[in-house]
Amino acid sequence: FYISYLNPHKIILFMKIAVIGTGYVGLVQGAALADVNHSVICVDKIKEKIIHLNEFCEGKRNDLPILEPDLPRLVKENNDKKRLIFTTDINQAVREAKVIFIAVGTPSNEDGSANLTHVKNVAQDIGRAMNYESDSPIYKIIVTKSTVPPMTYRMVHDTIAKETKNEFDIVSNPEFLAEGRAVKDCLRPSRIVIGTSNAKAASIMEELYEPFKSREVSILFMSNIDAEMVKYASNTYLAAQVSLTNAMANLSRELGADWRKVLEGVKKDIRVGRFVYPGLGFGGSCFPKDVRELIHTMEQHRPDSDDLSYVKMIVRQNEAQKGMFLPRMEKYFSGFEGKKFAIWGTTFKPETNDVRESAGVHMIKELLLKGAYVSVYEPSGSEQAMFTLSLDEKLKPHLSRLSFVSDMYEAVRNAEGLLITVEWNDFRNPDFLQVKNLLKKPVIFDGKDILNPRQMKEEGFDYFSVGRPDVLGYSQ
Repeated sequence: FYISYLNPHKIILFMKIAVIGTGYVGLVQGAALADVNHSVICVDKIKEKIIHLNEFCEGKRNDLPILEPDLPRLVKENNDKKRLIFTTDINQAVREAKVIFIAVGTPSNEDGSANLTHVKNVAQDIGRAMNYESDSPIYKIIVTKSTVPPMTYRMVHDTIAKETKNEFDIVSNPEFLAEGRAVKDCLRPSRIVIGTSNAKAASIMEELYEPFKSREVSILFMSNIDAEMVKYASNTYLAAQVSLTNAMANLSRELGADWRKVLEGVKKDIRVGRFVYPGLGFGGSCFPKDVRELIHTMEQHRPDSDDLSYVKMIVRQNEAQKGMFLPRMEKYFSGFEGKKFAIWGTTFKPETNDVRESAGVHMIKELLLKGAYVSVYEPSGSEQAMFTLSLDEKLKPHLSRLSFVSDMYEAVRNAEGLLITVEWNDFRNPDFLQVKNLLKKPVIFDGKDILNPRQMKEEGFDYFSVGRPDVLGYSQ
C-alpha cells in the first residue's frame, strides 16, 4: 500500500492486474501500471513473444518486440522488482488478478469495420478462466483497453456471461498513446477516461489510477458508450486536422505561398491544435483504422447524412496525399521505368518501428509497380517494412528491384533522386555535399518539409516539398 499524496489519511492498496496482449498498448500500459507499484502479469498467446520478453528481462537479448523510447528501461526495472512478469498462462493471470485489461489488436476488416475476433476470443478465455474454486466470492473487473467500436462493451459482457456465473463488471478505458512517446503518455496521460455504470467498478478503477492523481492527471467518469465514443471522436478530430492541414499546404504551394510562413499566423490562434505541419498523410495503427471504423458505424446508423460524406472525405484526402509526389516526380524524371530512387524512412513517424499504412511503404509500392528500382534506408531497421511488403501479392514479381541498406548515404548512391518520408532527426541535417555527390542529379523530394529551401538552393539542389514553392537550385 501507499499513502495518498492528496489525502494523507487515505491508504491505497496496490492491486494485482492482468494485461492480456503485449503489443504497443498492452506492453506499455502494463509497464506503466507496474511502475506505480501495481503487480502486473502480462499475457500473450504467442509463445515466441513471451520468450522474447523474458529473454530481454534476463539480459539474453537487447531488444524488445516493439521500438519505443524509454520502454526497455521501464520493462527491465519493473521486472527486476518483480512487479512485471510475462506468461502465456491466461488461467493463472485471471485467477490472481482483480482487474483484467484486454489489450489485443482490432484490425480493420475489408469493409472498414473493426475485426473483434481477438477481443471476443479473449473474453471467452477470461470467462472460462474465472471458473476456479475459491473460498470467497469471485469478482473481476474486465477492462477493454483495445480500440473498439461503440457498443462493444455489451459484446464483451455477453461473451463472458456465457462462460461463467461468477460476478464481473465491464469497464471501458480507452488508450490515448502516441507511438514514439507512448511511455510518456502512459506515465503522465493527458486524461484517463473510465466508462462504467457500476459504482463498485468505478471505485476500484479510481483506486487503481490513484497514483496518477499526484501527477495532476484528470480522471473522467462516464458511461461505457460515452467512453468508447471518446476514442473514435478524438482520433477523427485529429485526423481531420491533418487532412485539412495538408489540403491548405497543397493549395499554398500551388499559389506560390510558403505554408511555414502561413503557419506562423495560423498558430497564433490559440484555438488551433498541434497537427498543423504538412506531410504525406497520416498512417500508423490508430488514425486510419479508427476513422474507417467510425465511417462503418455511421453507415449503419446515419447512412444518408452529410456528416458521413465529410468523414469519408478525410480518408480520401489522406490516401491522395500519400501519393501526391508521384505526378511531380514522373514529370521531373520523365517516367520511372528502369530508374533508381532512394527513400529515407518507412515508419509512419519517427521513434518507432511501426510501418502500418506509412507513406514510405506506400511510395515503395508505387515506384516498384511503375518499374523503378528502390533503395531504402530506415533508422529503426528494415524488418517490419520488408515483412509488410512481402505480404503484397502484386509486389512479389517486383521485389527483386527493392533493396534495404544499413547506411543512409549508401541508399542514395547512383539514385536519380531522394525522397524523405519521415522526420527522423538524422534526415534533418545530413551531409549535403555527400548526398549531392552520390546522387545522379541533386534533387530531393521532402515529404515532411524538414529541410530549408534557401539552404537547398545554396547547396545546388532541386528541392520539392509539400507546402512550399519548388526550389530549382540545380536546374537553373
